Amino acid sequence: MAIYAEFITFAGENQACPHLLGVTGTCILYFNFDCYMMKLSVFSIAIPLLMASCATTGRLTYFSDMQPESVVAVGGQQEICLRPGDKITIVVSSKDQKLADLFNLTDVAAAPDSGGGERAERRNALMYTVDSDGNIDFPVMGLLHVGGLSRDSVAKYIKAQLVSRQLLTDAVVNVEFSNLFVAVLGEVRNPGRYPIERDWFTVIDAISMAGDLTTNGDRSNVLVMRREGNVRRAYRIDLRSGASVYSSPAYYLRQTDIVYIEPLRARRGK
Repeated sequence: MAIYAEFITFAGENQACPHLLGVTGTCILYFNFDCYMMKLSVFSIAIPLLMASCATTGRLTYFSDMQPESVVAVGGQQEICLRPGDKITIVVSSKDQKLADLFNLTDVAAAPDSGGGERAERRNALMYTVDSDGNIDFPVMGLLHVGGLSRDSVAKYIKAQLVSRQLLTDAVVNVEFSNLFVAVLGEVRNPGRYPIERDWFTVIDAISMAGDLTTNGDRSNVLVMRREGNVRRAYRIDLRSGASVYSSPAYYLRQTDIVYIEPLRARRGK
């Protein structure tokens, strides 16, 4: 093993120096050259790895600009509004359920025999399809225009029609989505089509249902494709920025939206 010796002269008294044989006067410094080179090699490898680790952490962090008590305005339409081709279920209830059943679109099927010798009926609510004009064909009342309305607005509208026509004065109307969905594609753990089962469905909800982004997903440039009339409009969201996420018109998703996660540039180049 190579040993390097160097003579160093110190002025004054009681000056300590690591690796030296004396504290004053002329000291002999023994330096392990092989050990130095090995440590230098370790540092030359560790520093780039540490820098790369910091860069990777930055790419994987969400909402990095959000501090305690941060306030960001939320943009975009919040509630899902019905469009032609959408399917919904509508259930009308009342104290007089036999009367209410006149306004329910149901599939009547025989339920399993409970042992009493009689077979009960099981009623399954059927779906209404919004036609090209935004209407549904409702029992007794005929065509009702629901296009552009939210679930809550449809329920209130139908109840108001039942009361104003003096058909059912104590109606309780429940409206649910049946086939509304968004698609999540690209660098996520579980790409696929996911149902919208409630209002205020966000891009974060969709990504969470898809199992989050992979480490190769580009969080800075998430693409949301949306049908608006006869065109598709593209929106870009930076998940690393809370301001970008919450202020985006695509923060709240709509039916048939496509969320696409691009791969990082390093992988795209392979």
